[in-house]
Amino acid sequence: MAVYFLDSSALVKRYISETGSVWVLGLFDPALNNEAFIAAITGVEIIAAITRRSHSGSISITDATLTRNQFKSNSQKDYQIVEITENIINSGIILSESYGLRGCLKSRGCCKKALSV
Repeated sequence: MAVYFLDSSALVKRYISETGSVWVLGLFDPALNNEAFIAAITGVEIIAAITRRSHSGSISITDATLTRNQFKSNSQKDYQIVEITENIINSGIILSESYGLRGCLKSRGCCKKALSV
């Protein structure tokens, strides 16, 4: 068993086939009994990504609807959802100042890293 923190750019690979999808799908092999943590905002980002793919024509409207529904169902059982609190934001700031964490140029990057600590 392993514990993973997945941001939206990783988790979307479970729902939309792209580079890295095979690896992400493997994390959810029931035999591995892994735990997956996501930030609460990740749900908004995943739904938006699926919808953008539908609007661009890379997936059909029907597939987008099915994929969004699958994500919503998975959210109820497959993910530990973590709220981003002031403490997590402050921890992200400290990590940024101390380690210059990659991805911290995005406002959510260090908060997400703080969630995984």
